Amino acid sequence: MFNKIERNDNIFKSEQFIKDSLAFTIMVSILNNTEKYPTIKVFSNGKNCAIVNSDPEHAIIVWYADDFDKKNELYDFIKQEFYANTPFKIMTKRDFYDYLTTNHKIPELQVQTLGVYSCSKLNNIKYIGHHGQAKPEEVEQVAKMIVNFNKETGEGPNAKLSDYILKAEEYTSNPLHCVWRDENEKLVAIAHMSIDQNYPRISGVYTEPDERGKSYAKMLVHYLTDQALKNGKTPMLFTDYDYEPSNRCYQAVGYKLDCAITNFLPPL
Repeated sequence: MFNKIERNDNIFKSEQFIKDSLAFTIMVSILNNTEKYPTIKVFSNGKNCAIVNSDPEHAIIVWYADDFDKKNELYDFIKQEFYANTPFKIMTKRDFYDYLTTNHKIPELQVQTLGVYSCSKLNNIKYIGHHGQAKPEEVEQVAKMIVNFNKETGEGPNAKLSDYILKAEEYTSNPLHCVWRDENEKLVAIAHMSIDQNYPRISGVYTEPDERGKSYAKMLVHYLTDQALKNGKTPMLFTDYDYEPSNRCYQAVGYKLDCAITNFLPPL
């Protein structure tokens, strides 16, 4: 059912894959970056499913179209082809994980689900305060906010202030790295935008704990989104699929859920 294919196979140019490419930007990045990933494993059923693995240390990324209905055969192939990588993670659409938990009774092992959101039209919101750049004397504060963001999200549980001073300095001059100030000019939130596979991606959204509940993050995301839309781009962001407060925030701005992507460690 599954055979090896080249990284430039026509399946990655299909309408079905292009529709999901926003959610599978990591797969696209691996396929396109021959310098960083010169040798990768790529498999497909030739129609509506593809599997990409950069190396034994990283997750096996599985894409399939909405009409794919051979999930059991897919799981059997993954077990057969990648058993030597054990343990390994699978990154794919949420419903594949749901299917496995229902039909194979797999336990919840290192499961993380991300919501992939995009925005084509903004909702109107009222700004309180304004966007801007950080002042040189605020660099340490921004660095602390980045550290706390990484600790709260689990992206860097052992993050240190010294590791993020240079990144914090970007908020003083890079217009894609913004801060939000309240009506008294106090720095209360940060966020930045990067370009990922030609999609502007908003991330690092963080509000100081004592300033939460005042919609500052929503205003900052709204501003950055507006800049992307004015440049003819469709902005995107990833969220914790199960964390309702941030999801409500982005939905209020105008973002809509495109896909849910789950990383999990399957028992083999």
